[in-house]
Amino acid sequence: MPRSSLSYALISDAALGSLAALGARLKEARLLRNWTQADAAAKAGLSESSIRKVEAGSPHITVGAYLALLDVFGLPTAFDRVIARGDDTLGEALGRNAMRKRARAPLASAADEFDI
Repeated sequence: MPRSSLSYALISDAALGSLAALGARLKEARLLRNWTQADAAAKAGLSESSIRKVEAGSPHITVGAYLALLDVFGLPTAFDRVIARGDDTLGEALGRNAMRKRARAPLASAADEFDI
């Protein structure tokens, strides 16, 4: 994909490829149902332009548009598998090896505040 904007520049080629693959699978799901882009747009409450962007794997369309299409295709929980437990092996390894930092300092007690 052309890197014509900052949002494309900030997204890795692998992530853009993943979005393109998702868009292609959503297009295939639409075609298996014998729906036009107009049909899918009407059922999902989106514009035809949004359907074209989703099917192209555009990072400029909201996640809600992808979810709306999954919902009308009868796959409302498919997005649950985006990061399944066990997929983030790096994060899990870092979490096991790192000491937890305190989110904030402990609150002072009333006795400390007034030197009682």
